[in-house]
Order: sequence, then C-alpha cells, then structure tokens
Amino acid sequence: MTPDQMPENTPARMPYADPPDEPTQEPRRFYRLRAPHVERASVPVTVRVTPNADLYVAVGSGRRRMYLTPNEAWALWRCLSEAVASTGEPPEWIRVHITPTHR
Repeated sequence: MTPDQMPENTPARMPYADPPDEPTQEPRRFYRLRAPHVERASVPVTVRVTPNADLYVAVGSGRRRMYLTPNEAWALWRCLSEAVASTGEPPEWIRVHITPTHR
C-alpha cells in the first residue's frame, strides 16, 4: 500500500527516521555586533543569554564585561535608548538584523 492509499488518520513513520531527541535545555544564545572605531579596529559587542541565568554583556573583546539580571538589562536598555537617541540620528551601520548564534 502506498502512502496516498492509506486512510487519512493512519500514523506513519518516516523510513529510517531517528528517534526524537530527549528534551534538552534551550542552548545559550549570543548576540554580536561590531562597532566601527575611527582610529582602531572595530570594537566587538556581545550579549550572552543563558536560560535561567543573568545576561552577560562584553564590550571590546571582553575587557569590559558585566552580568545583568533581565530587569537590570531592561532598565539599561531604556536608559541607553533615551541617551543615545539624544545624540542624533542612528548611523547606517546599526540598521542590521542580528541573528543569535549558539556559539
């Protein structure tokens, strides 16, 4: 019997399918962007999000780093957004989508 001849509610298993993985904790995610610098190389900015842990912020290859609770991160986001917005229009290089990575 071919798949198109089976009754609609018949469970089917993909041939050679692997068994489902055991549920695992969501992996940590990294959000990265490089800020251009006029006199030196660009400066990396990284935020690490780990489930059930504080956020980790690193600026400049980790030389300046800080752990923030989610509430502290929201407060920082709000203060920074207002402060930076007061300096003028955002530069073109900031208008990018940041895709999180797992490493």
